[in-house]
Amino acid sequence: MSRSALAIIWLLLCAALLPESAAACSVCYVGAEESRKAFLFTTVLLSLIPIAMIGTFAWWVWRHAREADAADEG
Repeated sequence: MSRSALAIIWLLLCAALLPESAAACSVCYVGAEESRKAFLFTTVLLSLIPIAMIGTFAWWVWRHAREADAADEG
């Protein structure tokens, strides 16, 4: 058996025997109210930013289209 295969088997064995150390999120088990509020605020903020960007771009296009129409008429 090659060294790379042994290394992979060893890593898989370690991961299987130590599931707590392989937790993906270091703050998932913290039940503090401040952490929950921070995650909720961040979720709302990151959800609203793309909507605001699209709305701003649509407003900009509308404004320039209106200015172009006014320039064509005058």
